Amino acid sequence: MPSSDLSRNPVAVGLVGAGPWARAFHAPVLAAGPETTLAGVWSRRPQAAAALAAEFGVPACGDYAELLGSCEAVAFAVPPDVQARLAVTAARAGLALLLDKPVALTVDDAAALAAAVEEAGVVTQLVLTNRFRPAVREFLAQADKLVVTGARACQLTGEFLDGTFQHSPWRDRGGILYNTGPHGLDILDTALGPIEEIRAAGDPENYLALTCLHQGGAVSQLALSGKIPGIGRHTVYELYGPHGELRLDFRDLTGDSAQTRANLRAEFAAAVRTGVSHPIDVRRGLHLQRLMAEVLNL
Repeated sequence: MPSSDLSRNPVAVGLVGAGPWARAFHAPVLAAGPETTLAGVWSRRPQAAAALAAEFGVPACGDYAELLGSCEAVAFAVPPDVQARLAVTAARAGLALLLDKPVALTVDDAAALAAAVEEAGVVTQLVLTNRFRPAVREFLAQADKLVVTGARACQLTGEFLDGTFQHSPWRDRGGILYNTGPHGLDILDTALGPIEEIRAAGDPENYLALTCLHQGGAVSQLALSGKIPGIGRHTVYELYGPHGELRLDFRDLTGDSAQTRANLRAEFAAAVRTGVSHPIDVRRGLHLQRLMAEVLNL
């Protein structure tokens, strides 16, 4: 759908959550438009919801039902277990869903959400932000033209040490695997083909090394840690095959945040207006949930 049509008929999106991620990402992205408008905010913490809503000049809803009645789509910026439960209710109310990753804490909850979405026939899109980055899209487009036999990737940060992430039970459960693991697994699964088996060493609390066996025989390795002091955000993907090497280093990416956010917003609005879910949808989230569960032997 042309962006001009979307700007004349923007999608009214209600926001669930008023924490750091809601303030830094969801609210400003949805409010910026022109394809979407921020219809209101609801949080289990009324004061936080009121403060965020006031910042963007939108209503703070008194309860979840009020939010659902004020919008045509719902964006979630809450812990995965809370999201899985609330999103089922929104789907049954016929509202489109902009879901955060991971979509749930367990495969059962992720599957229940996917089933509710299918039964209701509502549109979904998953906020895997890297997949909306222009450089990542170009990297994956190049990979699609190559024969890739192996890959090596790392996603290393110090964010579990420097206070970037506040204490939360869901991060305690899955550590770095739940926090940034979906990004890495998603990109490798896309670039090399579906992951059929994962072998893990280490632990999600400190340093986790994954060896992934892909459909067709390719092998990839992914290193994850959130406790490397002084490293910043070190994210690199290297694909190998008859072509040689195809490499993507996120330290070389600058100035693409605005376009990434614009892509995510416009594509969600287009999905809502056409009634066709984004390719990166709740089913993708369920697939990633199953991979993470395999790592944790759940």
